Amino acid sequence: MSKGFTHLRGGFTLLETLLVLGLISMLAAVLVGGSASLLKGTSREDPEDALLALLQTVRREAVAQGTTIILKTVADEEDPDVTHYTWGEDKIEKLPILAGVKVKLIGPAVNAAILLGGEMEESAISQIKFYPDGTCDRIRLEITRNESRHVLPIDHLTCAPLPAEKAK
Repeated sequence: MSKGFTHLRGGFTLLETLLVLGLISMLAAVLVGGSASLLKGTSREDPEDALLALLQTVRREAVAQGTTIILKTVADEEDPDVTHYTWGEDKIEKLPILAGVKVKLIGPAVNAAILLGGEMEESAISQIKFYPDGTCDRIRLEITRNESRHVLPIDHLTCAPLPAEKAK
């Protein structure tokens, strides 16, 4: 007497396939919808965010072109509080204006400075070099919000802000 063999299915049914495709599409919709703000970049309404985004834009441009790019600051003749940044041949970026907020790029920290009264005032630097390997000159970002001064060091390897404890 021979025993009957049952055939094993060799694949998925149409219903199982449609169910998996539906789950994958729902996951993709959630992930893409949630990450849309990441793809847009940073907010350009705040001068600090706009300047940090500009540093990353020029850094990416230097890497993509494989050349050194110089970002120059140009003061507006009509309004001294407005600063324009130029790089390349024809690229100009104007930072947004926000009441009570001023930003400027300053040189690296000086270890031997002495303050003899009054407030410390550092002059803005006029240009920054971005290199094809993704690095930039050593700089710091000075943010003044309603008379409160904060200095944010910029990592010269990534051109991104560093935490305050790593200011040197």
